[in-house]
Amino acid sequence: MFENLFAERGLSLDRLRAFLETAEAGGIARAVGDDIARQSQYSRQIGELESFFGTRLVQRRGRRLELTAAGRELAAAVRAQLRGLSDFKASIESKPVDVMIGAGDSILTWLIIPHLAAIQRQFPGTAIKLANLRSTTIVERLAEFQLDYGVVRSEILGDRMASTLLGKVEYRLFVPKAMAGRQREKEPLTLLGRLPLVTLGSDGEFMRRLSIAAGKKKLTLSLPLITESFPQAARAVASGGYAGILPLYAKDDLLKAGARDFDHPVLRALDRKLVLAWNPRLERMRLDMGSLRDELVKRLLVQRG
Repeated sequence: MFENLFAERGLSLDRLRAFLETAEAGGIARAVGDDIARQSQYSRQIGELESFFGTRLVQRRGRRLELTAAGRELAAAVRAQLRGLSDFKASIESKPVDVMIGAGDSILTWLIIPHLAAIQRQFPGTAIKLANLRSTTIVERLAEFQLDYGVVRSEILGDRMASTLLGKVEYRLFVPKAMAGRQREKEPLTLLGRLPLVTLGSDGEFMRRLSIAAGKKKLTLSLPLITESFPQAARAVASGGYAGILPLYAKDDLLKAGARDFDHPVLRALDRKLVLAWNPRLERMRLDMGSLRDELVKRLLVQRG
C-alpha cells in the first residue's frame, strides 16, 4: 500500500514540517530565525521534497517565499493529515483536541463567546481557539485546512465548502438616551440625518450598502467616527457621544449601556444571511466533529429581535 510514496527517498515528516513552517512564515529565515544551520537544513529539505514530487513548491517574491499552485495543494494536504494524526495522538493521551473557529470580531464577541462555556461543558475534550478574521480570509483558511469552522455571510462561500444557515443578521439604529431625548422627532430617518454616527470602516460591503440605502432616501450621514469593528462602535455608542448602526445581536449590551434602539425599513438593505461553514474533507478526517458542529449550529442560531 502506498508503494509510490515509499519507493524513493525524499519524503518524511521532518521535510513536510520544514516545508509547512516555511510556507506559513513566508520564508525560511522567518520560520527559523537567525540560525544559519537550520536555514540551510530547511532549504535542503524543501529542495528534497521538490525533487520527490517533481515540481516547484515555493517561489521567491522579493524577500518572501510564496507557494506555487502545487505548493498550496501540498500544504493543504499536509495540514489535513497532520490534524488527523494530532487528533489521534491527543485522544490516545486523553488530551484536549484543538478546534479552530474563525469569525469577525462582532460575531465572536456577541454570538460565539457567550456560548463557549456551555459547549465545552458538553465537549470537555476540546480546546477551542478563536481567530478574528475577515470573511474572505476565513473561506481561504477553510479551504487550506487552517480552520475547522467559520461563521461568514452566505454569499461569499464557494462550492467546495459545506454550510448550515444560522439566520439573518439584522441591524438597528442605537442612540444614547440623552441624545435621543434631545430630538423632538423620534422617526429613525430623522435621527439618521441629524445625529453624529459611528460606523464600521473595515467592511467595504457594509459601507457600500449603507451608502446606497442613505442615498435612496436622500440622507446625508454625519460620520465623524469610523471604527475597525462593531464592538468598538458599540463602546462609542455607550460613551454617549455617538449613535450607531449595529447588529441586532448587540442589543442587550447596548440597552444595558443606556441606549435606545430604532428600526426602519431602510435598514433592511444591510441585512445579511449568516452561515456556519466548514471544509467537508477536513471534517471527514477528524474525530467526532459532526456532533460538535451540530451543537455549534444549535447554539449560534441567530434570534430575531
